[in-house]
Amino acid sequence: MAKLTGSHHGDAANDLVGFYQAKANELEELGQYYMAAVALAFALETAILAYLLNEFGEDNGGELKIPATVNMSELIGAANEIDVLSAPIDIPSFVGGDNDVDPPKHVAKDVVDKIRQFRNRIHPARALADSFDPRAFAAAQLTEIREMYESVLHSLMYHL
Repeated sequence: MAKLTGSHHGDAANDLVGFYQAKANELEELGQYYMAAVALAFALETAILAYLLNEFGEDNGGELKIPATVNMSELIGAANEIDVLSAPIDIPSFVGGDNDVDPPKHVAKDVVDKIRQFRNRIHPARALADSFDPRAFAAAQLTEIREMYESVLHSLMYHL
């Protein structure tokens, strides 16, 4: 089974986060709110993976070897195990740049699983079981997903 490592996959993981974020913005501009939210959910999963791949090196315990079959639940579990989803939210966000003084809306560990549950609705059986209709997904729901996503990114950046 293939293993992912920071030295071999870290840069590609960071690049993939950027791709998903850009795609989410593009889809939002086109009014494709559901697909934009799906792209953000993929960006979130990739951001956690990228954090784990890039943060662990020789100076802090050695490079991680993550199975290529890792799922989002396992990534969230690993992030919670090392407590990187609990950054304070009474400070300016680490995501918006120097001009953004607004604090994140959520504590990451409180919302990360909500994004995972949303992302799981890409599976038709899960969508049907949850009576989820992606056609009814609106801009306000995308805003909520984006705020949760940015809260998780804030926490990851805080712990770098």
